[in-house]
Amino acid sequence: MNEINSFTFYKDYYCLIATLPKKDKLIILEAIVDYVFKDIETDLYGHNLAIFNTLKHQIDKSKNKSKNAKKNNSSENQNEIKSKSNENQNEIKKGNKTSVFSFKFYISNFKFINNNTKLINKLEEWFKYKSERKENYRETGLKTLLNRIDNYVQLYGTDVIIELIDESMSNNWKGIIFEKLKNNKQAMDKPEWIDKDIQPELATDDEQKRIEEMLEEFR
Repeated sequence: MNEINSFTFYKDYYCLIATLPKKDKLIILEAIVDYVFKDIETDLYGHNLAIFNTLKHQIDKSKNKSKNAKKNNSSENQNEIKSKSNENQNEIKKGNKTSVFSFKFYISNFKFINNNTKLINKLEEWFKYKSERKENYRETGLKTLLNRIDNYVQLYGTDVIIELIDESMSNNWKGIIFEKLKNNKQAMDKPEWIDKDIQPELATDDEQKRIEEMLEEFR
């Protein structure tokens, strides 16, 4: 099988084939299809061969046209992909701009960012915020940031990271203060009475003495 997916069948073909008996019509049509899509030349005889040879030159032109079109499309797609990749790399190396494209170029390497639509949208806001401040990430800085976010999302969840990014932008901070996450984690690990400013009740002297007497009875 070749790579041709279609070809042009003109009315002139039909007019010639229409003069044949039904059996010969099927033979000639199958011969044309095999020649176009499989590059197979069927053994034909008599008027079938004469008609096929009459059509062959035009069929060859159609086949070549289809091949060239596919080759050109493939070449254009490859050039477009290569151009975008080079443009992206140059953009990051120059440090002129951290675009959405340059950011998305890397996210597939990060498990907890990739396909996380909420987080990706928030990061796009963050890069726009940094661009407005004329503070741009170079390649190493961008990868480091994404790596930290990927790790922290695993530890704290998407919503917490999004809230931290919002807080960083609303306070006009230069960067995302990830240390605040550690402080929040410490607060979460504290006993509940510390956060509520409630002190645990301690046993009185008499109660402590009674406890010791009860323990003594079991010894």
